[in-house]
Amino acid sequence: MANFRTHLTVAAAGSLAATAVVMQTSHTDHMEALLLFLLGLHAGILPDIDSDHSIPAQLLFTILSFVTAIAVVFLYYDKLLIVPLLFAAGVAALAVRFLLCPLFAATTEHRGLFHSLPAALLFGMATFSAGIHLFAWQISFAWLAAGFVSGGYLLHLLLDEFYSVDFTGAVLKESFGSALTLFSGKAWLSYLLLYAAVGIGAMQLPLPGQLLPM
Repeated sequence: MANFRTHLTVAAAGSLAATAVVMQTSHTDHMEALLLFLLGLHAGILPDIDSDHSIPAQLLFTILSFVTAIAVVFLYYDKLLIVPLLFAAGVAALAVRFLLCPLFAATTEHRGLFHSLPAALLFGMATFSAGIHLFAWQISFAWLAAGFVSGGYLLHLLLDEFYSVDFTGAVLKESFGSALTLFSGKAWLSYLLLYAAVGIGAMQLPLPGQLLPM
């Protein structure tokens, strides 16, 4: 499998190329283009969050801890005094970093559920929903963002499969086929739940140009 530096380099190159195409073919402004590039870049290392102590996993849960603390401050700033508010935000951040992160590591397997095609679709759908409902993006831009996330994710999986082939000896390594997974009998229940989530998410997606109900 490819190492972190290789994944980061390829993700940056792929995301930059896709961003250039979008800027040439659409009315995307520079800030939107930068956001798309960053989404594709981060999606290119996202599948490795299931690797214990990996840089993507540490980065993700560090960001989540800060986001959780900020969310607590925004939700309770008018209900708590400053000291209890900061204390609650700190406890929430520590819980994410030192409770949720180890729990996630203990319940996931590297090259498991997150190294699969339905996971790539699900992260794209999650990006679309977050863009529409949390950031009030236009539907066309939300579709672009979802495409960059799923595309960057797939680029990571394809690169892992490429490194699973020994071209010098023209043989396949044991890891071949473990990145672009559609289903696994060993984790059949997890995959059924994943496909259910993908199906539910797909039914909620509007078409490009379609107006969302008020």
